[in-house]
Amino acid sequence: MAGKTYSLRHRLIGILVVVVGVLWISSGVMAYRTAHHEADEVFDAQLVQVAETLVTLATLSEVEHVAHEMAEHSMRYDLPLRYQVWSKDDGKIRLLLRSPDAPRQPMVSHTGFSQQKDGKGTLWRYYGYAEEEHGYFVVVGQNHSSREEVATELALHLLLPMIVGLPLMALGVWWAVGRALSPLQATATTVGNMSPDALEPVARDTRLPSEIEPLVGAINRLLVRIHDAMENERRFTADAAHELRTPLAALKVQAQVAARTADEQARRRALDQVGAAVDRMTHLVEQLLTLARLQPEAAAGECSPVDLAVVAERVCAEIAPAILARQQELDLDARSTKVCGNPVWLEVLVRNLVDNAMRYTPAGGHIQVNVSVVMGRATVAVIDDGPGMVEAERQSLTARFARGSGAQGESEGVGLGLSIVQRVVSLHGGELEFTDGLEREGGCGLAVVVRLPVVREAP
Repeated sequence: MAGKTYSLRHRLIGILVVVVGVLWISSGVMAYRTAHHEADEVFDAQLVQVAETLVTLATLSEVEHVAHEMAEHSMRYDLPLRYQVWSKDDGKIRLLLRSPDAPRQPMVSHTGFSQQKDGKGTLWRYYGYAEEEHGYFVVVGQNHSSREEVATELALHLLLPMIVGLPLMALGVWWAVGRALSPLQATATTVGNMSPDALEPVARDTRLPSEIEPLVGAINRLLVRIHDAMENERRFTADAAHELRTPLAALKVQAQVAARTADEQARRRALDQVGAAVDRMTHLVEQLLTLARLQPEAAAGECSPVDLAVVAERVCAEIAPAILARQQELDLDARSTKVCGNPVWLEVLVRNLVDNAMRYTPAGGHIQVNVSVVMGRATVAVIDDGPGMVEAERQSLTARFARGSGAQGESEGVGLGLSIVQRVVSLHGGELEFTDGLEREGGCGLAVVVRLPVVREAP
């Protein structure tokens, strides 16, 4: 089941709410603890003050007056205090004064602060104070719930602005995030409205957040690559259709001639032409399929050590009968040279180089294949004494269906061999170079040199 998707705005608001909520809860706990601590200190000071006041009044013999005043106040207000004043005389302890709700038994018998529950289960905080000179002992107690109420009220007063401000803050962030992401939404709309036939780079909005600019740049670079790939495929399709149309038309004509002529010799010549056209089309289709498999999206295969000398020997042995049939000479000088690559593609590379030289070299020509290490690079050089070409034409040899001007009509090549070689060289991180070939009468042939990274063997 597909998961739910959430917008960036929702994510930011959710994260903010969680963070603010955690901070608010933490602040509330800290505020409550701080308020409770401050209330304890204030009320403890009040207990000490009341105890000292009662001792002072007792020494001034104002105990009955104080008892009367306290009784009246207790009738008007529900005081959260209870107290006892004890006197020690001749070893006897007697109760001089107590609050109306205080028991007649001592609430505590030691000095200092303490907490304990009464008979009703209510928690009280007591302070015992001993006056040694006159033998008075005062106990003042306070209901602990009153402290809780004060601490809670203080904490609420501290947190109330945050409680009110949190929704306002969320609305403000919602608006600010929406405004900040509006350029991103506009960019997304622009990308969504693009047509495959018109892939233009996304315009950079000056309001776009700096964190999003790398994404826009990456999209633009991807669009450029897609545009180039589509243009390349369009050209490739058009060129392939053109190249296939010509041999198909010739094949049809020769077949019609063979079907209509009564001359046996003319029929045989037409059938030979049909066979040659079929061979050329087969070669063209094979080259097209090979080139399609060598696209950047296709996997080049696992990389393994490959000896180019062994590859060259195998290719030359396979192509030697065709070279002999053309009355050409083939020389192989191959030294063990190992590279890291795909053995199938490397064999395709060498075969296309030798096959290209064979097709463009006239009868009686000479072809050399050299494999060695030159300046730390594995080098495969295929040199011929064919028609050659000028420097300006060499730059376009790796284009698809490109053929030298001097070879038009003289060779059955389809102009894809060197394009395949260029692709294999690129997949293996190498370089391809065209230079002058073997000298001949009136000029020189062509040399195709491939340089690949050599494998360093461990000592």
